[in-house]
Amino acid sequence: MDVATETSAPGDRLRRRVWRDYTRPASWPSWLRRTFMLLSPVVLALAGAWIALTVAGTTQTYVGPLAIDVAFRPTLSGESVIHLDPVGAVVLDTHSGPVTLDISVRQVDLDGLSGYVDDPYSLSGLDEQITAGIEDVIVDAAIRAALTAVIGGTLAAALVLRSVRRTALAAGVAAAAVLGSYGLTALTFDSEAVREPAYTGPLAAAPQLIGNAEDIATNFDAYADQLAGFVANVAAVYDTTLNLQTFQPNDDTIRVLHVSDLHLNPAAWDIIDAVAEQYDVDAIVDSGDIVDQGTPLESSYVRPIADLGRPYVFVKGNHDSVATAAAVAAAPNAVVLDGEPAEVAGLRFVGAPDPRFTPDKSVRGVPDELIRSGTEEFAEAAEELDPPPDVIVFHDPSHAELFDGIAPLVLSGHAHKRDTYTLDEGTRVMVQGSTGGAGLRGLRDEDPTPVNLSVLYFDPDTKALVAWDDLTLGGLGQTSAEIDRHQAGEDDGAAQGPEDPSPTPDLEN
Repeated sequence: MDVATETSAPGDRLRRRVWRDYTRPASWPSWLRRTFMLLSPVVLALAGAWIALTVAGTTQTYVGPLAIDVAFRPTLSGESVIHLDPVGAVVLDTHSGPVTLDISVRQVDLDGLSGYVDDPYSLSGLDEQITAGIEDVIVDAAIRAALTAVIGGTLAAALVLRSVRRTALAAGVAAAAVLGSYGLTALTFDSEAVREPAYTGPLAAAPQLIGNAEDIATNFDAYADQLAGFVANVAAVYDTTLNLQTFQPNDDTIRVLHVSDLHLNPAAWDIIDAVAEQYDVDAIVDSGDIVDQGTPLESSYVRPIADLGRPYVFVKGNHDSVATAAAVAAAPNAVVLDGEPAEVAGLRFVGAPDPRFTPDKSVRGVPDELIRSGTEEFAEAAEELDPPPDVIVFHDPSHAELFDGIAPLVLSGHAHKRDTYTLDEGTRVMVQGSTGGAGLRGLRDEDPTPVNLSVLYFDPDTKALVAWDDLTLGGLGQTSAEIDRHQAGEDDGAAQGPEDPSPTPDLEN
């Protein structure tokens, strides 16, 4: 045995005995002993409850297509926080009290969500389903949190104090703390706080992106209810065109449906399908902004393209991402224009993606030089094609004069307002309005954005545009359907485009 160890052992035992005697409550002054006996159950109850809530106080469940976590956290100031990782959080000043309601959207079930996107009627009831589901989950989470806190406080006291009486006191303290916190929350709860949310992270741009979400949800319910009226009126519009005393297409006429700026409106697909069927079009051309933010989640929105039963020619807009274009290209009937010519329905199309990707409409700093240089580069490439294209498709018409003489027709969108004009060398520019009524953003204003789409008629031999029908369907609160038929010869000199052919683009579009 080591001599040093043997000789030091009695000294170590003496020091440990002195420390143990000193730390025993029995050796403390009476006032300190009474204070410890009184406060220790309280401190241990609160500390145990806090730790238990942190470790095991979260309730995990599914509400509709959302996987969410709900927890009640002890805090110094009460609020409700909704985490939407990775885009940020919404903070609501809903109550006062030492507890925070913490809701995290952990995952979105893409397969489940796609069912809602495909069916606008089911989407209109999604808000009610989620609201009712979250209310039930919050009640369950509150009960779970209360039991967890009481059990945690009780166990902490039992392990440290080893006294039945003081452990029972700690359990009572934990229960009183829970009931007091819940009671204060209920008394001070302000349901109007949801109207004044605070945003953190990238989500701070939400009010500028989509406006008042409550108004949009309310308006979309009404908008979806009008869908049946829209589709029914399309048939009436078609019957009207059969009796027009102007141009009448024959069986050989090439018919193309021009749509643009759907902006994620699920109701647009039934309208497009109805018009395509009624007019028996040979192809559909989409001049961009099919979605709103270009996120992978939005890619499921384009799935109905495969069900349209005819070629779908698409060019990327400034709200569409590379992932959006890839999702469109996955449809067996889709043709995504990316600088190379494509023969579709007897016409030679060429198009190129918008040089920008600006889903956040609050961004204002994209220089006009970037847009012009991108348009210029594409125009130079299109001019070298042999044979020349019949139709150029390009999302933003801000610099459409660069296409003059390269092709007889340019199809664009972006402006959310229909327009058509001829350039100096005879090229016609057709700017389509929003086929999606500007999407969800179009539902936030009192004045509805109309739904615009056009049927174009081409001569099968010359490939020249000979006439077109402009269809306008009423926006929110309206089920009107109007048609205007134009003949190319009659309208050649009617409009020469905007006074400034190169305006600074509006990134809201």
